[in-house]
Amino acid sequence: MQNRSELPSSPHAAGQRRVQRAYDLALIVTAIALPFSNFLMSQGAFLLVLAWGLDRWYNGPIFRGRSWTFWKSQPLLWAILGLFAWQLIGQLWTNDLPQGWRSLRIQLPLLAFPLILITGRWDQRRGLELTRHTLACSVIAACIGALWAGYSSPETVEARDWSPFISHIRFSLMIAFIFSWWLLRAFQTRRMKPAGIASVIGLLGTAFIWKTASITGAILLPLAASAAFLLTRFEHLADGQHRLSTKVIQKWALFAFIGIIGIVTSAGVGLWPRYPDVTALEVTTASGENYVHYPDRCMRENNQHVWTNIAWGELSEAWTECSNISLEGKDGRGQELRMTLLRYLSSLHLTKDKAGVYALTKEDIARIESGVPTILETTHGGLLRRWDIVKFEIWNALDGGNPSGHSLVQRFLFLQNGFYVFQHQPVLGVGTGDASTAIAAAYSERKSPLAAQFRLRPHNQYVSFLVSGGLLSMLLWLTVLAAMVAVSRSTFAAYPFKVAALACLIIALSCITEDTLETQAGVTFSGFLIGLVGRRIMP
Repeated sequence: MQNRSELPSSPHAAGQRRVQRAYDLALIVTAIALPFSNFLMSQGAFLLVLAWGLDRWYNGPIFRGRSWTFWKSQPLLWAILGLFAWQLIGQLWTNDLPQGWRSLRIQLPLLAFPLILITGRWDQRRGLELTRHTLACSVIAACIGALWAGYSSPETVEARDWSPFISHIRFSLMIAFIFSWWLLRAFQTRRMKPAGIASVIGLLGTAFIWKTASITGAILLPLAASAAFLLTRFEHLADGQHRLSTKVIQKWALFAFIGIIGIVTSAGVGLWPRYPDVTALEVTTASGENYVHYPDRCMRENNQHVWTNIAWGELSEAWTECSNISLEGKDGRGQELRMTLLRYLSSLHLTKDKAGVYALTKEDIARIESGVPTILETTHGGLLRRWDIVKFEIWNALDGGNPSGHSLVQRFLFLQNGFYVFQHQPVLGVGTGDASTAIAAAYSERKSPLAAQFRLRPHNQYVSFLVSGGLLSMLLWLTVLAAMVAVSRSTFAAYPFKVAALACLIIALSCITEDTLETQAGVTFSGFLIGLVGRRIMP
C-alpha cells in the first residue's frame, strides 16, 4: 500500500494528483482489458509505463525519500527480479537465442507490473477499490457478451466457442478471482451491495464456466469462495478470539472434508471401469451371425458397453446400404468411422449388427458421417458433456486406445515428457529458449504415442520452469507466490493481505493445470495482480 507519509507535501500536491490520476487510468484500462482483449491489455501496460514516467518526473528517482528499511520490506519485488534475472541468465546456455528473447518478451508483464506498482508512489487502497469495481464491471459485461454470442449461434458445437474474447480458461481465472474478492467484501461488511455484485458475478460466471466446460473454473470458483470465507473467519485471530475462530474453522473444515470426499467418491464411482459380464452376452444375431465380444475392454457410452454384441459382417453390409462412406474410412472429424458407429449405436442401446443399423434414422446416419460419436452430444452440454468426454478418454486409455487429441489423458504424457527433460538437465535447465526444442526431442526419443500435432508443452507452469531454468527457476517462482502473502502477524487481518491471499491461490492453482505465464492473457493477469497487492505497508 502507498504509505500516506510517503506522498509529497502540499507544494507538490497538484503534481501528485496528476500522478495518481495517471495510475488510476492505467489500472482502469487494464482491468477493463483483461477479460476482453490482448491488444487492450498492451495499452493498459503502456499507460502504466507513462504513469510511472510521470511519477518519476514529479517525485524523482524511486530511491528518493526511501530508506533501506523500505526496500528490505518488499520481498515480492526482489523475488520477481531474481526470477527474471535467472531467466535472462538462462540465455547463456540457450542455443535458440531468438526464441529465448521471445519467451522473455512474453513474460515481460510479470516483471513490468510488479516493478512499476511496487516502486511507484500511488495510493494502493484507492487502486484496489478502482480495480475491484472496474474488473467486476468488465467481467460481468464479458460474461453477458459471451453468453449472448453463444446463445445467438445455435450452430456452436465446441465449448470454447462460447468464449469469443480470450481463452475460456484464462477468463475463468478472472471470474473466480473477482467473485471471491466481492464475496470477501460481502462477508466483511455484511452489506447488500457487495453481496448483490458477488451474486451477479457468481451466477453469470457459473453459466459461462458451465457452457465453456472449464474444469479449471469449476474447481477454482468454489475453492476461491471457500478461501474468502476462511479469510473472514481469520479476522478473529487478530482480535484474540481464538476459540470462536477455531470452532468455525473446524466446522467448515469438517463440511469441506465431507463434501470433497463425496465429490471424489462420486467421481471415482463414475470413472471406475466396469467390464462386461461374459455369461450375460448374446451369442448370435437374429439373422444367425455370431457376435464378437471384447470382454477385456471397459469403454461405455450412455452406460452401454461399446465392445460387445458386434457382428462385423452384418454391420458392414447394413452400413453400405445406408451410407456412401465406407465403414473403413474416416468420418467428418477425421475419426475412424467404424469406431464412431460403434459408439453411436451403443449410446442408443442398440446392438452393433444389421438390426441396430436399420434402427437408425436419417438424422442419426448424418450425425455419424459428420463425426458425432454419441447421442449424448446432442442431449448433454457444458460441463455435463465434458464429464462424458473425460469418462471416454480414461476408458479409452485403459482399453489401450491412442491418447492423441484426448485433452485429459494427454496431460499426463505432457508431464511425463517434461519431467524426462528436467531429469537430464536438473541444475540449470535447457535454457530459456530451448524448452520447446528439448521437449520435442524428448517426445521422439521416448517414441511417444502422441501424434506430432499433439506433442505439446507440459501444461504445468512449475514443470515448465523446471525444464527451462532448472530447480532454481521453480524455487524462485514459489518464492514469488510465497512473498505475496508473507506478511507479519500484525498485518494478517489487513484488507490488502486478504486480496493478496486470494490472488495467490488463483495463480498458484492455475499453474498446476496450465502454462499460465506462457500466454499474454495469463501473464498479464498474473503480473497485474502481483503488482497490485505486492507492496508491503510500512509502519
